[in-house]
Amino acid sequence: MTEYRTDEEQAEIIKKWWSENGTSLLATIAVAAAGVFGWNFWQDHKQAEGEAASAIYSQMLELAAQQQNTDNVQIQNLAEQLQNDFAGSSYADFAGLFIARIAAENGDYEAAAAELTTLAAATDQEPVRYLAQARLAKALVQLDKTQEALDVLPAEPNAAFAPQIEEARGDALYRQGDLADARQAYLKAMEAARALGQMNPALQEKIDSLAVAAAEDA
Repeated sequence: MTEYRTDEEQAEIIKKWWSENGTSLLATIAVAAAGVFGWNFWQDHKQAEGEAASAIYSQMLELAAQQQNTDNVQIQNLAEQLQNDFAGSSYADFAGLFIARIAAENGDYEAAAAELTTLAAATDQEPVRYLAQARLAKALVQLDKTQEALDVLPAEPNAAFAPQIEEARGDALYRQGDLADARQAYLKAMEAARALGQMNPALQEKIDSLAVAAAEDA
């Protein structure tokens, strides 16, 4: 799977999304991009979820930042605690993303897909839903369920999340052997990324490789 945007880029994307959609949530969101299904932390303004949830989440983020596989068991336990004790909260949503990430890192794409399917259907936070959908599509591609991957992706995602969505669409189309449409999806992803001021070398490599393949076929 390809890497996601950097922490700083993704934070700016989602903060802009909140502003443009007139949300009352005063949220700062940072989504980690340092690996497969990697993401960082966001903290919303609702203190009703309590200092306990914030403390657990902060501990989980510190472990995740270390990027050591030995910490995954602890991260998993903390994520499950958030889901059990703070069900329905934003903390629980992002705990689900962590659980899916760990499953994917362990090569258990079935478990990752199951977690992300549940999250995408249950969350009432649109940014979380888009992130879950993009990651779900990538997990399904790893399982060779390419049509399912295409089906879970929104046709017209919010511009802030178009780079992830369109890149995932391109991955599914590429796996299906539809190289022309895959390249178009990658180009849309790159155009959306540039509009957001993002750089994505891995995506550019995909575009270039397909351009070379097309030239060879010609």
